[in-house]
Amino acid sequence: MIYERPVVHSWGNLDKFLHLFSPKPIRPPVSDDWRVQKLKSLIDIDPAKMQQNLDQVCRELRLCVSARQARRLFKACTGVGIREYRMKRRLDAAAHELQTTDIPVKAIAGTAGYRHLSSFTKHFLKQFHLRPIDFRRLWNGRDIAA
Repeated sequence: MIYERPVVHSWGNLDKFLHLFSPKPIRPPVSDDWRVQKLKSLIDIDPAKMQQNLDQVCRELRLCVSARQARRLFKACTGVGIREYRMKRRLDAAAHELQTTDIPVKAIAGTAGYRHLSSFTKHFLKQFHLRPIDFRRLWNGRDIAA
């Protein structure tokens, strides 16, 4: 049996080859969008500040999108809405304060941007499955039933 070298056909460059399968241009993934990164960094730095008007925040950050477009883009990139992400970050910051300080729960709720302790407790319970005071007791090694 004699070995013959295979014949290689050229389809041109990679773009021409990919164009055969998809007439639409290939775009980078949405998760790398700089506008979403700016919004996420603002929420991560100060979650309570995002309670302002989202249109105003978009103008201040020079995102060149409306609030509605920003919400859609954020959801497409992260899989979570802006409000949900902001609430999660606020509650994470509150949980960190409960772990590291002895500040009263009511003051931590105010710092997290909640006007009423009951709404803070309801959201905290939904995320962590513990009331804030029980979370602090458990974290500090005290018995929850005490």
